[in-house]
Amino acid sequence: MSLDNQIIEEWYVCFKDVPNKHWVQRFLNKGFRHCYAFKESPGGKFIILVEPMRSHLDIDIVPLNKENFTKMTDCNKFVKVIVQYDLNKDRGHFCRFSCVEVVKSLIGVKSFWTFTPYQLYKRLLKCQH
Repeated sequence: MSLDNQIIEEWYVCFKDVPNKHWVQRFLNKGFRHCYAFKESPGGKFIILVEPMRSHLDIDIVPLNKENFTKMTDCNKFVKVIVQYDLNKDRGHFCRFSCVEVVKSLIGVKSFWTFTPYQLYKRLLKCQH
């Protein structure tokens, strides 16, 4: 849905642990060592999954059905986010390539000091109230 210079979208942000052990994971909260996001495609026939990996950004499109939705939300926690983008504002210029930065970019979070999946989770919960 879009209004003049704005776009409104609904995203699901998922938080989980990952099997591969990277040295930075010892500093991250258990259950919040990785995050990814997905949304329903325009027209509602597919799920668009955006999953930042250590080596690349994985974007997948799968049919929207109960089985795939259940698979997507098979994580420690997930948050449903309604995002309103202002097309006249910049995202920000300095960021690291991490799962948190990719998801923040997708959902329009401009918090420079949000580094970890758990910090992002807490920020999203705070914004819902």
